[in-house]
Amino acid sequence: MSDIVERIPWFMPEVGEEELKGLEHVLRINYFNDGPVARQLEETLADLLGVNHCVTVTSGTTAITLALMAAGIGQGDEVIVPDLTFIATANAVTLTGATPVLVDVEPERFAIHPQAVEQAISNRTRAIVPVDVNGRGCDYQALTALSEEHGITLISDSAEALGSRYQGRYLGTYGTAGCFSFSANKTVSSGQGGLIATNDPDLYHRIKELKDQGRRHTGTGGDDPHPVLGFNFKYTNLQAAVALAQLQRLESRLQGFMKRDQWYIQALSDVPGITLPSFDEPGEVRQWMDIRVPAHHRDTIIDRMEARGFGCRGFWRPLHRQKPYARPDSAYTNTIQVAAEGFWLPSSFSLTEQQAASASAALTAIMADL
Repeated sequence: MSDIVERIPWFMPEVGEEELKGLEHVLRINYFNDGPVARQLEETLADLLGVNHCVTVTSGTTAITLALMAAGIGQGDEVIVPDLTFIATANAVTLTGATPVLVDVEPERFAIHPQAVEQAISNRTRAIVPVDVNGRGCDYQALTALSEEHGITLISDSAEALGSRYQGRYLGTYGTAGCFSFSANKTVSSGQGGLIATNDPDLYHRIKELKDQGRRHTGTGGDDPHPVLGFNFKYTNLQAAVALAQLQRLESRLQGFMKRDQWYIQALSDVPGITLPSFDEPGEVRQWMDIRVPAHHRDTIIDRMEARGFGCRGFWRPLHRQKPYARPDSAYTNTIQVAAEGFWLPSSFSLTEQQAASASAALTAIMADL
């Protein structure tokens, strides 16, 4: 007989009447493409983050790619990225024509290791793309110093960090530009989409050109000047309407995530075999609740949690073990360990304290039975 009483998902988007109203507005004005609603989203997020410019694009991957391209990075260049991240970070670099150089991460916060970055810098290194894994900030003091010392562009991958702060400052505002994602498993989602935040006016204008066929301003699609090379990575009013509605609930969702984490911490902090990653930086907000368990039991634990109806997701496979970026294991000790031990517990917006308690009880029983 199954132990499942109710299925509690790992994560899922939530929409309501405000999203429907926003979509209806776009349909009524009959302007589906990139337009005034997308501009409103950009302005709203620029105000929130405290930056001069935001540009919406088709995805978080596109955001990283265009930020790098706008900084002049391309064929023959090297870009340093962490080995522990979703593969999109490296793929974005590859899309520019540059070569991703993978480096190890810090074992406690899962962020790119500044010492590994310094060792990887060569005469071809043009950029660093640190990743704010699950809303945790990187060591931006050290990374900024390295970027300035070596004349290297710093572009942050803050796809999982909208609304999270590091040392009192919003993630995504460090470096030359910060990149966000609006994919389905993010705090603000429009299904797909991305955003670039920057204070650099030249970078901003070049990103605008790259996303819209070489134009800085919306054209007619007819007899328009296209003074420079660009492409089509436009975000639509339809998507922006959904994201704007979601953005109204950003603060309540962030507060909900912090409550969720405290429920799990109280229930799991003394369970043998479970390690709770760092929660020591004020203002940081985890996108999902993550834990670490012994590597040789990790997959069994996930399978047993799933069998009981609790959705879980294992950490990403190290990039150096993905076929397109295959490298020997020797340089990635921390990433290998963290990736093998880590997984995310049920973390949806709608998760209740009772559901978190049930998931914690199930996990505690599984750990005791191993």
